[in-house]
Amino acid sequence: MNSKIFKKINTQRYLFFWIFLIIPLFSFAQLNANISRDSEKNGFFSLAGSYGQVFARDAHFFGFSGEYSRRLNKLPIGIAGSLMWDQEKDVKKDKVVSTFTAAVTGSYLISDRWSVGTGLGKGFMDTDNPDKKYKFSSGDWSTAIFFGYQIPINLKSSIGISASYEYNMSANETSFSIDVSYGFSI
Repeated sequence: MNSKIFKKINTQRYLFFWIFLIIPLFSFAQLNANISRDSEKNGFFSLAGSYGQVFARDAHFFGFSGEYSRRLNKLPIGIAGSLMWDQEKDVKKDKVVSTFTAAVTGSYLISDRWSVGTGLGKGFMDTDNPDKKYKFSSGDWSTAIFFGYQIPINLKSSIGISASYEYNMSANETSFSIDVSYGFSI
C-alpha cells in the first residue's frame, strides 16, 4: 500500500514538473525562480534586481521586481505572482522606455538550492508615448524559462541568483537577463 502511494506522489511530482516546463505561464524579466525551502512555511516573498540584453537589436535593460510565491502542499512546486519595473534603452534609436509588467510563474524546486520555471507576462503601463509619462497601455506579451540557484542564509531566507531566457511574443524577439534577489519565507 505504501509503495502505491509513494509511486502516485512521485508521478504527480513529475507531472507537475513537466506541466510547468511545457505550459508557459508568465514572465518578462526579473524572474528569480525562488520558492520556499521551508516545508513548514509555504509562502515566500522576494525582491530582485535585474540586468539584461535584447538579442535582436542593440538594446539593454535593468529593473526591479517584487514577487510572492506559494509552495504547493509541501511539494517542490511553486506558483508566483510578480510586479516588475524595467527600463529599456535602445541604443540605435536613442530611445528609453520604462515599463511595469505583471507576471504569473511556475517553479519546480529540483533540489534545496536549484529551481527551474516558466511564466507569462503582460506589460500594463509604460512611457512609450509622446509625453514620455507613465500611461496604462496594452503592453507586450512575453514568456520565459528561468533557472535559479538559492544561497541559504538560514532555513527561512536566502539570496537567489537566476538567469532567464525570454521571448517577447508581441515583438518577436528574445532577450537574456541575470537577476539577484533576496527572499524570505512567510
